[in-house]
Amino acid sequence: MMAIIVGIALFGALTRTIFGFGEALVTMPLLALAGVNLQSSTALIGALGLIVAVPAVIRFRSHIDVAIVRRLVTGSLLGVPVGLALVKWLPATIVEHLLGIFLIGYGSYSLWRDYHPVANAKAHLTNPRFDYLAGAVSGALGSAYNSHGVPIVIYGTLKKWPVDELRGILQAHFVCVGLLVVMGQASAGFWNFSVVKLLLIIVPLLVIVVPFGNWVASKIAPDRLVRYIFGLLVVFGGLLLTR
Repeated sequence: MMAIIVGIALFGALTRTIFGFGEALVTMPLLALAGVNLQSSTALIGALGLIVAVPAVIRFRSHIDVAIVRRLVTGSLLGVPVGLALVKWLPATIVEHLLGIFLIGYGSYSLWRDYHPVANAKAHLTNPRFDYLAGAVSGALGSAYNSHGVPIVIYGTLKKWPVDELRGILQAHFVCVGLLVVMGQASAGFWNFSVVKLLLIIVPLLVIVVPFGNWVASKIAPDRLVRYIFGLLVVFGGLLLTR
Protein backbone atom coordinates (compact mmCIF):
# COMPACT_ATOMS: atom_id res chain seq x y z
CA MET A 1 0.00 0.00 0.00
CA MET A 2 2.87 2.38 0.75
CA ALA A 3 4.23 1.94 -2.80
CA ILE A 4 0.80 2.72 -4.25
CA ILE A 5 0.48 5.94 -2.24
CA VAL A 6 4.00 7.04 -3.21
CA GLY A 7 3.23 6.30 -6.86
CA ILE A 8 0.02 8.36 -6.73
CA ALA A 9 1.84 11.31 -5.14
CA LEU A 10 4.62 11.18 -7.76
CA PHE A 11 2.02 11.04 -10.53
CA GLY A 12 0.51 14.20 -9.06
CA ALA A 13 3.90 15.91 -8.98
CA LEU A 14 4.44 14.90 -12.61
CA THR A 15 1.03 16.34 -13.56
CA ARG A 16 1.85 19.65 -11.86
CA THR A 17 5.25 19.82 -13.57
CA ILE A 18 3.84 19.20 -17.04
CA PHE A 19 0.67 21.32 -16.90
CA GLY A 20 1.38 23.82 -14.13
CA PHE A 21 -1.60 22.70 -12.01
CA GLY A 22 -3.94 19.79 -11.36
CA GLU A 23 -1.97 17.54 -9.02
CA ALA A 24 -4.64 17.61 -6.32
CA LEU A 25 -7.43 16.95 -8.80
CA VAL A 26 -5.63 13.83 -9.96
CA THR A 27 -4.26 12.54 -6.66
CA MET A 28 -7.00 13.30 -4.12
CA PRO A 29 -9.55 10.91 -5.70
CA LEU A 30 -6.91 8.21 -6.12
CA LEU A 31 -5.72 8.55 -2.52
CA ALA A 32 -9.34 8.34 -1.36
CA LEU A 33 -9.83 5.16 -3.39
CA ALA A 34 -6.59 3.81 -1.87
CA GLY A 35 -8.09 4.26 1.60
CA VAL A 36 -6.09 7.28 2.77
CA ASN A 37 -8.20 9.53 4.99
CA LEU A 38 -9.07 12.97 3.67
CA GLN A 39 -7.06 15.00 6.18
CA SER A 40 -3.83 13.02 5.60
CA SER A 41 -4.29 13.25 1.83
CA THR A 42 -4.84 16.98 2.09
CA ALA A 43 -1.69 17.48 4.18
CA LEU A 44 0.48 15.29 1.93
CA ILE A 45 -0.56 16.84 -1.38
CA GLY A 46 -0.47 20.36 0.07
CA ALA A 47 3.16 19.97 1.09
CA LEU A 48 4.19 18.35 -2.19
CA GLY A 49 2.44 21.03 -4.21
CA LEU A 50 4.39 23.71 -2.38
CA ILE A 51 7.70 21.92 -2.94
CA VAL A 52 7.09 21.37 -6.66
CA ALA A 53 5.99 24.99 -7.19
CA VAL A 54 9.31 26.51 -6.10
CA PRO A 55 11.40 25.45 -9.14
CA ALA A 56 8.46 26.34 -11.40
CA VAL A 57 8.46 29.91 -10.04
CA ILE A 58 12.13 30.20 -10.92
CA ARG A 59 11.43 28.88 -14.41
CA PHE A 60 8.55 31.31 -15.18
CA ARG A 61 9.70 34.26 -13.06
CA SER A 62 9.89 36.67 -16.03
CA HIS A 63 6.15 36.23 -16.71
CA ILE A 64 4.91 36.93 -13.17
CA ASP A 65 2.76 40.03 -12.56
CA VAL A 66 3.51 40.78 -8.91
CA ALA A 67 0.52 43.11 -8.44
CA ILE A 68 -1.95 40.44 -9.56
CA VAL A 69 -0.31 37.82 -7.36
CA ARG A 70 -0.48 40.15 -4.36
CA ARG A 71 -4.24 40.67 -4.82
CA LEU A 72 -4.87 36.94 -5.32
CA VAL A 73 -2.93 36.06 -2.18
CA THR A 74 -4.73 38.72 -0.14
CA GLY A 75 -8.06 37.22 -1.17
CA SER A 76 -6.79 33.75 -0.31
CA LEU A 77 -6.18 34.84 3.28
CA LEU A 78 -9.95 35.14 3.66
CA GLY A 79 -10.71 31.85 1.96
CA VAL A 80 -8.28 29.53 3.77
CA PRO A 81 -10.22 29.39 7.11
CA VAL A 82 -13.45 28.60 5.23
CA GLY A 83 -11.88 25.59 3.52
CA LEU A 84 -10.34 24.30 6.73
CA ALA A 85 -13.70 24.47 8.48
CA LEU A 86 -15.30 22.62 5.58
CA VAL A 87 -12.96 19.63 5.95
CA LYS A 88 -12.90 19.74 9.74
CA TRP A 89 -16.63 19.71 10.37
CA LEU A 90 -18.27 18.00 7.39
CA PRO A 91 -18.37 14.15 7.22
CA ALA A 92 -15.71 12.72 4.88
CA THR A 93 -18.35 11.10 2.64
CA ILE A 94 -20.04 14.43 1.97
CA VAL A 95 -16.71 16.08 1.19
CA GLU A 96 -15.74 13.25 -1.17
CA HIS A 97 -19.07 13.44 -2.99
CA LEU A 98 -18.80 17.20 -3.30
CA LEU A 99 -15.30 16.75 -4.70
CA GLY A 100 -16.60 14.13 -7.13
CA ILE A 101 -19.32 16.46 -8.42
CA PHE A 102 -16.77 19.24 -8.71
CA LEU A 103 -14.36 17.04 -10.68
CA ILE A 104 -17.06 15.94 -13.12
CA GLY A 105 -18.26 19.49 -13.61
CA TYR A 106 -14.83 21.00 -14.01
CA GLY A 107 -13.54 18.19 -16.24
CA SER A 108 -16.61 18.33 -18.49
CA TYR A 109 -16.45 22.12 -18.72
CA SER A 110 -12.75 22.05 -19.55
CA LEU A 111 -13.26 19.45 -22.29
CA TRP A 112 -15.95 21.68 -23.77
CA ARG A 113 -14.02 24.90 -23.48
CA ASP A 114 -11.64 25.84 -26.25
CA TYR A 115 -9.11 28.34 -24.93
CA HIS A 116 -6.80 30.02 -27.46
CA PRO A 117 -5.09 33.16 -26.08
CA VAL A 118 -4.80 35.93 -28.67
CA ALA A 119 -2.72 39.06 -28.21
CA ASN A 120 -5.57 41.46 -29.03
CA ALA A 121 -8.35 39.43 -27.41
CA LYS A 122 -10.80 41.39 -25.29
CA ALA A 123 -10.16 40.69 -21.61
CA HIS A 124 -12.99 39.97 -19.23
CA LEU A 125 -13.26 40.83 -15.53
CA THR A 126 -11.05 43.89 -15.91
CA ASN A 127 -11.79 45.28 -12.45
CA PRO A 128 -8.86 44.37 -10.14
CA ARG A 129 -11.37 43.60 -7.37
CA PHE A 130 -12.14 40.34 -9.12
CA ASP A 131 -8.56 39.27 -8.31
CA TYR A 132 -9.49 39.29 -4.61
CA LEU A 133 -12.63 37.22 -5.24
CA ALA A 134 -10.72 34.63 -7.30
CA GLY A 135 -8.13 34.50 -4.53
CA ALA A 136 -10.77 33.90 -1.86
CA VAL A 137 -12.27 30.96 -3.77
CA SER A 138 -8.77 29.64 -4.37
CA GLY A 139 -7.89 29.84 -0.69
CA ALA A 140 -11.03 27.93 0.31
CA LEU A 141 -10.54 25.16 -2.25
CA GLY A 142 -6.83 25.05 -1.51
CA SER A 143 -7.16 24.50 2.20
CA ALA A 144 -10.01 22.01 1.76
CA TYR A 145 -8.93 20.02 -1.31
CA ASN A 146 -5.48 21.41 -2.28
CA SER A 147 -7.18 22.66 -5.44
CA HIS A 148 -6.21 26.32 -5.17
CA GLY A 149 -4.95 26.31 -8.76
CA VAL A 150 -8.30 25.50 -10.36
CA PRO A 151 -10.04 28.84 -9.66
CA ILE A 152 -6.95 30.71 -10.84
CA VAL A 153 -6.80 28.69 -14.07
CA ILE A 154 -10.47 29.38 -14.79
CA TYR A 155 -10.03 33.03 -13.85
CA GLY A 156 -6.91 33.42 -16.00
CA THR A 157 -8.59 31.90 -19.05
CA LEU A 158 -11.60 34.19 -18.60
CA LYS A 159 -9.22 37.16 -18.49
CA LYS A 160 -7.39 35.83 -21.57
CA TRP A 161 -3.95 35.78 -19.96
CA PRO A 162 -1.26 34.47 -22.35
CA VAL A 163 -0.22 30.92 -21.48
CA ASP A 164 3.21 31.86 -20.12
CA GLU A 165 1.75 34.62 -17.95
CA LEU A 166 -0.91 32.24 -16.66
CA ARG A 167 1.71 29.65 -15.73
CA GLY A 168 3.93 32.25 -14.06
CA ILE A 169 1.12 33.75 -11.99
CA LEU A 170 -0.11 30.25 -11.11
CA GLN A 171 3.23 29.12 -9.74
CA ALA A 172 3.86 32.32 -7.76
CA HIS A 173 0.38 32.03 -6.30
CA PHE A 174 1.01 28.37 -5.49
CA VAL A 175 4.09 29.24 -3.46
CA CYS A 176 2.46 32.07 -1.50
CA VAL A 177 -0.85 30.33 -0.87
CA GLY A 178 0.87 26.97 -0.41
CA LEU A 179 2.73 28.34 2.59
CA LEU A 180 -0.53 29.60 4.09
CA VAL A 181 -2.36 26.36 3.35
CA VAL A 182 0.35 24.10 4.78
CA MET A 183 0.58 26.17 7.96
CA GLY A 184 -3.21 26.18 8.26
CA GLN A 185 -3.42 22.44 7.75
CA ALA A 186 -0.71 21.85 10.37
CA SER A 187 -2.47 24.06 12.92
CA ALA A 188 -5.77 22.27 12.20
CA GLY A 189 -4.19 18.91 13.06
CA PHE A 190 -4.01 17.44 9.55
CA TRP A 191 -0.34 16.44 9.95
CA ASN A 192 0.73 13.15 11.53
CA PHE A 193 3.69 10.76 11.54
CA SER A 194 2.47 8.93 8.43
CA VAL A 195 2.44 12.15 6.40
CA VAL A 196 5.99 13.00 7.48
CA LYS A 197 7.18 9.48 6.67
CA LEU A 198 5.66 9.65 3.19
CA LEU A 199 7.26 13.03 2.52
CA LEU A 200 10.69 11.70 3.50
CA ILE A 201 10.26 8.96 0.90
CA ILE A 202 8.72 11.06 -1.87
CA VAL A 203 10.74 14.29 -1.79
CA PRO A 204 14.09 12.73 -2.88
CA LEU A 205 12.30 11.11 -5.83
CA LEU A 206 11.21 14.55 -7.07
CA VAL A 207 14.79 15.06 -8.26
CA ILE A 208 13.90 12.57 -11.01
CA VAL A 209 10.21 13.35 -11.51
CA VAL A 210 10.45 17.15 -11.95
CA PRO A 211 13.15 17.14 -14.69
CA PHE A 212 11.32 14.29 -16.43
CA GLY A 213 8.09 16.29 -16.33
CA ASN A 214 9.81 19.32 -17.84
CA TRP A 215 11.20 17.11 -20.60
CA VAL A 216 7.76 15.65 -21.34
CA ALA A 217 6.23 19.13 -21.46
CA SER A 218 8.78 20.18 -24.06
CA LYS A 219 8.16 17.13 -26.29
CA ILE A 220 4.38 16.58 -26.29
CA ALA A 221 1.63 18.95 -27.41
CA PRO A 222 0.15 20.35 -24.17
CA ASP A 223 -3.40 20.70 -25.57
CA ARG A 224 -3.67 16.96 -26.25
CA LEU A 225 -2.32 15.98 -22.84
CA VAL A 226 -4.62 18.42 -21.06
CA ARG A 227 -7.64 16.85 -22.76
CA TYR A 228 -6.54 13.43 -21.53
CA ILE A 229 -6.22 14.70 -17.96
CA PHE A 230 -9.62 16.39 -18.03
CA GLY A 231 -11.17 13.15 -19.25
CA LEU A 232 -9.55 11.29 -16.35
CA LEU A 233 -10.94 13.87 -13.93
CA VAL A 234 -14.46 13.04 -15.07
CA VAL A 235 -13.75 9.32 -14.51
CA PHE A 236 -12.23 9.93 -11.06
CA GLY A 237 -15.19 12.10 -10.08
CA GLY A 238 -17.56 9.32 -11.06
CA LEU A 239 -15.59 6.80 -9.00
CA LEU A 240 -15.81 9.06 -5.94
CA LEU A 241 -19.56 9.41 -6.32
CA THR A 242 -20.03 5.64 -6.45
CA ARG A 243 -17.50 4.84 -3.70
